[in-house]
Amino acid sequence: MNEKLCGICFTFMYFHARLSLSSSDKVLAEVGKKVSLPCDKETNGEIKWFKDKILVVTYTRYKKFFNHQAKVDANHYNVPSHKTNNLTVIDITISDSGTYTCQYEKSVIRTVELLVFQVSILPSASLLLSEHLVLALTSSSSIPGLHVSWKKDGIVKSDDPKLEENNVNLNSGGRYMCHIKMDDGNDLNIATQIKVFGFLDFPPIVYTSGKNVVTIPWIFNFNIRNKPMLSDVHVVKGSISYSALILNELSVTEGAASWPAKSLSKDASGISSDLSVQLLNPKGGKYQMEILLRIGNREKKLTREVCVANLTVSDSQSDIHMETTVPLQCNINCIDHNRKLCWHHWKAGREMCGQPGQTSFNIEVAAKNETVVTWTCSVTDGKERMVSANVTLEVKSDFLDLSNSLFWVTVGVGILILLLIVVILTLLIARNRRMRRARYRAWLLENLHQQRRCECKGFAPQRLRENN
Repeated sequence: MNEKLCGICFTFMYFHARLSLSSSDKVLAEVGKKVSLPCDKETNGEIKWFKDKILVVTYTRYKKFFNHQAKVDANHYNVPSHKTNNLTVIDITISDSGTYTCQYEKSVIRTVELLVFQVSILPSASLLLSEHLVLALTSSSSIPGLHVSWKKDGIVKSDDPKLEENNVNLNSGGRYMCHIKMDDGNDLNIATQIKVFGFLDFPPIVYTSGKNVVTIPWIFNFNIRNKPMLSDVHVVKGSISYSALILNELSVTEGAASWPAKSLSKDASGISSDLSVQLLNPKGGKYQMEILLRIGNREKKLTREVCVANLTVSDSQSDIHMETTVPLQCNINCIDHNRKLCWHHWKAGREMCGQPGQTSFNIEVAAKNETVVTWTCSVTDGKERMVSANVTLEVKSDFLDLSNSLFWVTVGVGILILLLIVVILTLLIARNRRMRRARYRAWLLENLHQQRRCECKGFAPQRLRENN
C-alpha cells in the first residue's frame, strides 16, 4: 500500500515538474531588448544551440564557434558562461522569434520558444495637437492564448492589440503600457512614451474695461522661441488677427518664433515657451491666433480663438433730480456661461444680478438725497470679480424741498449774514450818536469860552443886553 502511494506521489511530482518546465519554456521579449534563453546545463563539454533546427553557435570550454553559413552575427548571440550555457540574444528583432534548442552530446537538454513583440507607433512618438495616434502590438505570427490590454496612468484604454486616440491633446501625452499575458501565465509589459506638442489650454475669454492693456495668453509646452533640433518641433509661420484683418505676424528664424519688436502689440513675456500678446489698443471682440508647426515631414496648423470681453456701463438720463427713476445699463460682448453681471451699490449694501451667461443687465434705481451716487457693474462667478466698471449719478435736488440739506444750509447762512448786518448797523448807529454828542459838548465849551472872554473886556454878552 505504501509503495503504491509513493508511486502515485512520484508520478504526480513528475508531471507537475514537466508542466512547470513546459510553462517556463516560452520566453516573451520586446524588440530592441536583450534576453537570456535558459539551458541550465553545467558542463565543460560541447553545447550547441539551434534556432528552428539550424545551428547557431557551438560552445566549448575554450571557444565559441558560430555557424557563418547561416549568416549568424557573432555579436547578436553569446553564451557567456559554461555554468549555465544560457544563450543571450542582444538587440532582438522580430525575426528572432522561433524555437531554440539547447543540445548536449546529441541530447536535447531544453527547448525554448522565443516570442518577440513590437509596438508600432503611427505617425510617430512625437505628435502635434489634434493628430491621430495609433499604437499596435505586432509579432512574427499569430499566437494562440494571447491577451493584450493597454493602460495609461493606471486606466485601461483598450483590450485590443490596437489602441487609437483621435484628436490628441496635451493630456494624451505620457507613458502607455501594453500588457501581454499568455494562458500559461507568462506575461510581458512594454512601455511606450508619447509626446504631444502644442499650446496650453487657457480660458477663451479675457475680461477688460475701458482702454486698459490686455494680455492674451498663448503659451506652449516646448521652447518655441529657441532654435530647435532637427527632430524637434519647427515653427513655419504664425499670426494674430481681428475680424479677418491680420494685426501681427510671427517672426520665424530657423524654426524659432517671436513677435516683431515694432508692432501694435508687444511680447508679454520673454520666457522661451511664451508667445503671449499684449494688445496696446484692444477692441472688444474675437481675436484669432494661428501657427503652422512641423515635425519631420508632417505639418499641422493650430488655431486659437480668444474673445476680449469689454465691459461698458451707462445711464440714460443727463438731468437727474430727487426721487427720479434712472435706468442703468451694463453690457459686455462675450461672457462665460457660468458667470453673470451684477450691479452693486456699496454705500447702501445693495446687489442685483442677472442670469448666468447673460451679456446685458439693466436696472432702474431711484435717485436719493445724496448729491453723488456711484453704482458698480461687475462680471462675477459668485466668488471672484473678473472686471468692474462704475457709473456716477449726479443728483440735482430741488432747492425749496424741505428735505434738501442745501436748502437748510442756505437758510442758516442767510440768518448768520442777517445777524451780522444787524450787529454792524447797531455798532455804526451807536458810534454816530457818540460822535454827535461829542460835537455838541465841544460846541458848548466853545460858547462858554467866548462868553468869559467878553466879560473880561467890559462888554456884556448880547444875551444880557437883551434882558435889560
